Amino acid sequence: MKHGETGSFWGGIIKSMGLVFGDIGTSPIYTLTVIFVLTKPTQENVFGIISLVVWTLMILVNIEYALLAMSLSRKGEGGTIVLREILARMIKPGRQMVFVTFLSYLGVSLLLGDGVLTPAISILSAVEGALLIPALSGLQQSTLILIAAIIAVFLFIFQYKGTDKVAKAFGPIMVVWFAVLTLSGIISIFTFPSIIQAISPHHAIGFLSHNGMAGFLVLSEVILCATGGEALYADMGHLGRKPVTRAWYFVFAALVVNYLGQGAFIMGHPDAKNLLFGMVQSQSSLLYIPFLILTIMATVIASQALISGVFSIVYQGITTRILPL
Repeated sequence: MKHGETGSFWGGIIKSMGLVFGDIGTSPIYTLTVIFVLTKPTQENVFGIISLVVWTLMILVNIEYALLAMSLSRKGEGGTIVLREILARMIKPGRQMVFVTFLSYLGVSLLLGDGVLTPAISILSAVEGALLIPALSGLQQSTLILIAAIIAVFLFIFQYKGTDKVAKAFGPIMVVWFAVLTLSGIISIFTFPSIIQAISPHHAIGFLSHNGMAGFLVLSEVILCATGGEALYADMGHLGRKPVTRAWYFVFAALVVNYLGQGAFIMGHPDAKNLLFGMVQSQSSLLYIPFLILTIMATVIASQALISGVFSIVYQGITTRILPL
């Protein structure tokens, strides 16, 4: 590989991390924390849930998006509306077309809903990490909500003016974020090495079979780990298929390692209220505040990317007459 090709190779990966994987990359902040609020962290439950998370990422993102969906495009473009346009050429007008159109409306609606909810949840989850700082442990929930709201307001102000000037920094920041997720996960895994066994799918199957309907309901929380996975397909037109898929392999490894690390952490700290922040603080209290700042930056980048995605899909909807002007 020549020098120019090498630079383009890594440049595409870094840019993809900043523009595509912010949403799914910040899911470790809240996914397992939300799940273990109502689920008792026994070894069987921890192994089962971690296995569910790993295989959700494997099936939904690796197979459905990276392997299958990204092989379908129109002039290099991807996304729900593009998929509808591809199918429209393959089927005859009638009930099938009505059904496909309904599915496209549903998909667009879900993405718009995600665009409203995810920035609020991600930023608030990051701000809540301040509670683990001794001097700020007394902050009221209303104060945290106000701080998160202020960050969101400034985010939309800058979004309106455009993010081209700061977009170049998104990639390197997210590279640091994923590197930190990987490192903290590895350190935590060493405290409970057997957590690696959770990669086996039989733990996920066992969890679902032993817990019945309760186990099925946990899946509604497990799916949080894959939020943002649709960005692989939706943003394919901006960056190209190869850079996005290459970047995803690095992101996937970082996410799996961090989720395993959080699983190891909760085995030793079953009363922990926030797994990611608690894990990092237990590893290095001196670096916790820089990590908190990095987390807030990552959630802002994730929110910006999702907001841009919402604008893009609305524009696609207008040009294809799915949405009114």
